Amino acid sequence: MATENIIKIKNVTFTYPDTKQPAIDNISFNIKRGTWTAIIGHNGSGKSTIIRLINGLLVPDNPEEASIEVDGFELNNDSVWDIRNKVGIVFQNPDNQFVGATVADDVAFGLENRGVPREEMLKIVPEAINAVGMADYTNSEPSSLSGGQKQRVAIAGIIAIKPKIIILDEATSMLDPEGRNKILQIVHQMKKEYGLTVISITHDIDEASLADQVIVMNDGKLIDQGSSSEIFSQTTLLKKLGLDVPFFEQVKDMLLERNINIPKTVNSEKELINFLCQLNSNK
Repeated sequence: MATENIIKIKNVTFTYPDTKQPAIDNISFNIKRGTWTAIIGHNGSGKSTIIRLINGLLVPDNPEEASIEVDGFELNNDSVWDIRNKVGIVFQNPDNQFVGATVADDVAFGLENRGVPREEMLKIVPEAINAVGMADYTNSEPSSLSGGQKQRVAIAGIIAIKPKIIILDEATSMLDPEGRNKILQIVHQMKKEYGLTVISITHDIDEASLADQVIVMNDGKLIDQGSSSEIFSQTTLLKKLGLDVPFFEQVKDMLLERNINIPKTVNSEKELINFLCQLNSNK
């Protein structure tokens, strides 16, 4: 089950009205169940359009050739609501998601929409709030919370409906480094605990470098996909596309320019530090 593809995208093209160039140009890729996939690219590269296609908010230009499958369901008019129940999205600005007067009310909203009995809601809501470390704020107004706390509540609302897939649509971009790290830790923990599949739309290269798979988009085209180490070692490609390069990859490049051979197995800042310490101790 761990290697089963939970999302299959095949030959999908989409063009927004009144534009000539496709926002998504004949892309195909798979996402394995239980993995974390980061989709990177500059603004306008098609990242968010992919999410809207997966969730059935947009329809491909070429339905005869294109196909989108989510958790075994072919996306169509009959399956779209089943698929949306399997996908939870955390947006960039959590204020756009809040509808409840209190944290508990907001987390309960998605359950109410799905007709979950009140007895079950009374159990699920506090569990979801506690899972993101917000139990002390159960009766607080969402508007009184910090940005990081608001994103935790948004995640609790998603966790409560028990989706198979969580999408972070630039969900950490408005947070400071501490808040960003806390949110990522929570999502990683939720992924592990509930067997979730995570898709992260992000400009944060450090965030993307933690993913199992990275998809690189540019002007609607899928440029490359692979493990984070495979993608981020291609510093020339990333710079050409106007994307940032992880700091440790920049250091590796500088060391290689100075004829210091770095093993291909060194794929993180921690591994690079350990290698350099060993190299220094052998002198």
